[in-house]
Amino acid sequence: MRIATLLSGAGLALALLSGTALAETLRLRAESVVDGEEVRLGHLIEGIDPSADVPVFRAPAPGARGTIRADRVIAAARDMGITGIDAGSLVTITVHRPGRVISRLDLQGIIAKALAERGARGDLEVTLDDHLAARTVDAARREEIRVARLVRDSVSGRFEARVVLAGDPTSEGWTLTGSVVETREIAVPAQDLERGDAIEARKLVLVRRPVNRIGNDVLTADADLTGMIPRRTLKAGEPIRNSDLAKPILVEKNQLVTVLYSSNGLTLSMRGRSQNAGSMGDAIRVQNPQSKRIVEGVVTGQAQITISAPPAPTPNLAEAAPAARR
Repeated sequence: MRIATLLSGAGLALALLSGTALAETLRLRAESVVDGEEVRLGHLIEGIDPSADVPVFRAPAPGARGTIRADRVIAAARDMGITGIDAGSLVTITVHRPGRVISRLDLQGIIAKALAERGARGDLEVTLDDHLAARTVDAARREEIRVARLVRDSVSGRFEARVVLAGDPTSEGWTLTGSVVETREIAVPAQDLERGDAIEARKLVLVRRPVNRIGNDVLTADADLTGMIPRRTLKAGEPIRNSDLAKPILVEKNQLVTVLYSSNGLTLSMRGRSQNAGSMGDAIRVQNPQSKRIVEGVVTGQAQITISAPPAPTPNLAEAAPAARR
């Protein structure tokens, strides 16, 4: 890119009045590295006295390179009373302005952080509009990027933000637009799961989904899904609802089961025959094969029923008090 001149007539006059003490040998530089918005004579001419080191051209954009014709540099110096510059065989001078790249990912993170600081909850997924590219600032500028203004539509998730270099009130900044959604991690089938097959942890995978697309009846934790029985075929990647599942049957109807009777810290075991099927925590009836008596218990394991004796009644005060002496 060509670099346009920066100095005005007033600037030239000021430089002339300040004096131009020069070194013995003045030589054009083939290349120069600058920071900031200005290219000074000292960037372009080797051996120039510091008192004559004044801005003469506008610098390239951060991260970019530009060229300046050698004759224009010599002419700018001559206007300031500086002569005797050795140009050698140079036709142009290359000027490089190092830049610090702020990627789209960085910008998205800055927006997400600002939203969280303003009260947004959950995991935020920020997406910038496609027309927004990475930004480059002067490499000498090490300040963080901050969000000066942020407006968000809570219904659509669209936002507009103004970001600037922190600590720089004169920074022009940039306007960023895009969308943000709150996401949550949920467990979904890694492959199709057939009806009636117990769900195994290895057949589940964690994915992120927008919160507004996760119903209240969706089971999100793999611990809540492992061991459950699908009532229907579950498709890979689809959220699993509570109504899609049934507890595994631990006791079948007419099955011989172990009956545990617990009372006052004492546990007795016997065999019984279930009168109906049940899952963990279900109450079912069990028949004693010898006495034919039917009792009710709770499923506590595979082919296992537990019957707990009711707690002993607490005696009232009158019953607890000793008889009065006559």
